[in-house]
Amino acid sequence: MSDFEALRSQIREAQSRHQAIDENVRGLKVPYSRRGEMSIPAFKMAAGGNPATDGRQTSLKLMAKAAVFPIDFFFYDLEDAAPDHPEFKQFAREFVIEALRTNDFGERVVAFRPNNIRTAYFEEDVLQVLRGAGDRLRALVIPKSETAEEVADVAKIVTRINALAGNTNTLSLEVLIESPRAFQQAERIARIPEVSALIFGAWDFARTVGGEVQAESWIHDQLAARQLLPIIAASEGKEAVDAVTGTLPIRPPRPAELTPELYDAALEATDVSTLDAGRYPADFLAKVATRRHALDLAARDARDARAIGFAAKWILHPDQIPMIQGAWVPQRARALEALQLTATYTRAALTGSGAEVDGNRLADKAVVGTDWWIVLNAIKGGVLTDADFAATGYTFEQLRRTVVTRDAQVGR
Repeated sequence: MSDFEALRSQIREAQSRHQAIDENVRGLKVPYSRRGEMSIPAFKMAAGGNPATDGRQTSLKLMAKAAVFPIDFFFYDLEDAAPDHPEFKQFAREFVIEALRTNDFGERVVAFRPNNIRTAYFEEDVLQVLRGAGDRLRALVIPKSETAEEVADVAKIVTRINALAGNTNTLSLEVLIESPRAFQQAERIARIPEVSALIFGAWDFARTVGGEVQAESWIHDQLAARQLLPIIAASEGKEAVDAVTGTLPIRPPRPAELTPELYDAALEATDVSTLDAGRYPADFLAKVATRRHALDLAARDARDARAIGFAAKWILHPDQIPMIQGAWVPQRARALEALQLTATYTRAALTGSGAEVDGNRLADKAVVGTDWWIVLNAIKGGVLTDADFAATGYTFEQLRRTVVTRDAQVGR
């Protein structure tokens, strides 16, 4: 064997080893997609009520709304949104099971959040809910985790309970990253097979590092941790979910002198200054402006989250749903532009060119690959149709195969 033949053998051996390593990109190992995730309290009751009757009625009504909200992913919350009291926690578990068993959730991803494993509530949370309605769930949201070992234990426990209950569905874990230790171990947590996402818990993270969360500036104040989380998640083929925008868009009461039509027009106005001040009370307009600012903050934060690689954002209030989920749905003109660039690059690649000029930028595989995310989001948002793809002269599969760098990425 010549020296060069020996070298070829060495090259091929090295190739074989390295070809076995996938280029992980966001979402390769996530079994569902969503743009927003919303917490639904598992227990709600007016002070002095009877939890078995008043609490049940109010809680089930609240949880039933999740079945009709235009939301991709929601979870029934046994942790922070349920009172920290053993009696109320027990009722909350019962109500969650009933809500899971009786509501039709359509295509929504349904989850629940137990209390963390170090609490007295965790055991009954996972045992009762998974035994009672685990087959209706796709995921669990795991709060206040500290270590990868803890998350791995939770995964084993959850999987075992679900199997013993006779359920055949696979449960994913979405893990909140809410402390310095959890952040340090985020890569190891993301590596756990059952984990599908890391969720940034901005408020608890600020609490544990001695910081604060200001509505106007938190996305900059927590910049390092927030921007690194999507990178860490994607390195394991998982996804990251951005924190809440905590400024609530509270709807002010309708003044008696306003018709429902005028009231609705005020709430729907994107620019409060365009409303006729002569037809609205000044204090009402001030409250509408405050609400609009809260919605604008949610929209701003969601656009920023999408731009830095988050797959979704936590939703705290129903009126935030269109603002937040809409950040992941491109306008049709932008979607068609991205689709056309993909088709142009595909045509070039198939006829002998590795790059094309797109306006004032050089569009190679990397550039077109970023626009491919816009195409995928447009498909999920119903913005692009089969006819749009047919108009390019290529099938979806042909376009997708051209822009990815590995066959394993084709699915996402």
